[in-house]
Amino acid sequence: MNRVRVRASRLLMSSSDFVASHSKVFVVEQNRDAQWKHLLVNDAGINPASLISVRHYDGTPITARFITKEIAEIVAALNVRPITIRKDKAA
Repeated sequence: MNRVRVRASRLLMSSSDFVASHSKVFVVEQNRDAQWKHLLVNDAGINPASLISVRHYDGTPITARFITKEIAEIVAALNVRPITIRKDKAA
């Protein structure tokens, strides 16, 4: 797992290079409107399907525990396993 921390919009191009080099990217934001994700999609032309939002907007500081929990839940939900059909020996 790689990460990049962006603290200013002037880094939009380096962020788009980072996103382009990964199939899925978690965009962690501390606002309700997912402003950075929308900026990446609208201004940098990033495919929104490659971005996964993790938003924290209840007015409290974001914690590493919150980020870890949210990402773990999303990863668990995305972990799709193929259906295996068990062959019954009696059949």
